[in-house]
Amino acid sequence: MWKSLTNYVRHAVSRQPRGWHPMLAVYYLTYACEFRCPYCCDGSGKPYHELRSKILRGSELDQLLSRLRRACDHLVITGGEPTLHPDFGELLHMVPRHRFDSVVLTTIGHELHGQLPAIAAAVRYLVFSLDTMDEAKGDVWLGRGPGCHRAIVANIEAARRTPRRRFEIIISSVATPDNLDDLPVVNAFAREYGFRHAVCPVLRGVVPDPKLVTDPRYRAVFDHLIAQKRRGFAVNGSVKYLEYMRDLRPFRCRPSTLVAVSPAGEVFYPCLEKGTIAGSLLEAPDLHALRAEGRRRHGPDPVCPNQCQSACALGFSRRSLLSDQHADRTVLGVVGGNEQCRDLCAAPGRGIQSRRRVQHHVPKNHLGRLGRSALRL
Repeated sequence: MWKSLTNYVRHAVSRQPRGWHPMLAVYYLTYACEFRCPYCCDGSGKPYHELRSKILRGSELDQLLSRLRRACDHLVITGGEPTLHPDFGELLHMVPRHRFDSVVLTTIGHELHGQLPAIAAAVRYLVFSLDTMDEAKGDVWLGRGPGCHRAIVANIEAARRTPRRRFEIIISSVATPDNLDDLPVVNAFAREYGFRHAVCPVLRGVVPDPKLVTDPRYRAVFDHLIAQKRRGFAVNGSVKYLEYMRDLRPFRCRPSTLVAVSPAGEVFYPCLEKGTIAGSLLEAPDLHALRAEGRRRHGPDPVCPNQCQSACALGFSRRSLLSDQHADRTVLGVVGGNEQCRDLCAAPGRGIQSRRRVQHHVPKNHLGRLGRSALRL
């Protein structure tokens, strides 16, 4: 928690603090995926399943987790489809030893056979990607043939019924021109079972699909989510965050508020969407040095046009989003791979409290003059 708090203060004081002080680590365990979701792509528009990268195994995997833990309190494990990593079961046993404050796992949810007990011991937030409740449509989108969508929904139910379950289930949906009529049904499913629901727009590379801008159904989806949020239902993000998503407003992101790591342990700089690398966290464990190397190789953080309306970019962009009176308990997000990366960076962790909670839990004299100034920003 204290690492999250101090990193939050650094970012509240300066848009570009010295060094790298992430509030969230996002590890792309593997790019492999057997599904073909139509919106899946990285920042260049290439589907994740077409990307090629070495993966870490055994002791290297454990070493990377250790170095990420030194950098921040919260971890997202994503992909691709992380359950396809050959050491996924071993990873689940490694994670608790590193004592992250919270761990998020994002998944399609099809390959959870026998893994739920280990997931329950390692994960605080289990995120399922679900974009429709129409089985036939879901099977077409997934690209694996009949029965896949039904199996995923069955696994969500199995996760819900996990004995002594401590993880929260989050349903992640991507809003596209082709499923806007499906999203209210997905939302009703999430609400019926008490799951948190997160929705983000489909991105074509780094920009929202232009058809969403003029489609009144897209705005209606977010108006409904905002109304639910105000009534106390489990909807991801603050009201202000949801309004920005609805309106697709321009914003300035803060890429160094998180660190994204490739399957091979390479650190993206300035961000995942750019796709450029600062270096390997296994070879250079000092994140501050890696940021300096990234700046040397690729220049300072860019000032981008109106783009990347993803939860991770928007959720950490404006101070007002971090302290909205309707916000979730924290501003930590779930970043998932491909589609999950773009739709879920707002799942709640435990470390970075809203402004009111920070002031309540941490005596001002412990923060010092600089911290007091930051909390007023």
